Amino acid sequence: MEKRLIFFEVTLSKRQFMDSISKIMIILCLLVVVGVKLKGSVSAVPLFPTKVTVQITNKLSTKQKQLDLRCKDKHHDLGLIKLNINQTYSFRFFPEYFIPTTLYFCHFVWSNGDHHFNIYVEERDFYCSHYRCSWEIIENGPCKIKPESRQCFMWN
Repeated sequence: MEKRLIFFEVTLSKRQFMDSISKIMIILCLLVVVGVKLKGSVSAVPLFPTKVTVQITNKLSTKQKQLDLRCKDKHHDLGLIKLNINQTYSFRFFPEYFIPTTLYFCHFVWSNGDHHFNIYVEERDFYCSHYRCSWEIIENGPCKIKPESRQCFMWN
């Protein structure tokens, strides 16, 4: 009778061990899925959230002189910024990690212009180049600066 009891205890501890291994495997799989987020290439997605920097440079013609801008998201107003020609303003933030919904929009005003543009849309900009989204503001619209090219957009 004593042998039977010992056998039962050993079997129970093996079951507990296997349950623990199963739980660890599930947690590891979830971490991999969260890290990859099933977007782009595996190497482009950070395992942990990383701050993104948005840079905005005044590239208006020399006649315009000053660019006033105000950027916001649904929770933060970054205030009024005044940029002379070739000056740059930048701000940093953590994008939404699990659900890519981060949106920053800006209002741009100069002597002949008054426009709005969504300066950071997470699905479009997806961490940009090394987590830095660089923009040049010209009269026709903002241009996103990429390492090998420049992509210009129409105003909203």
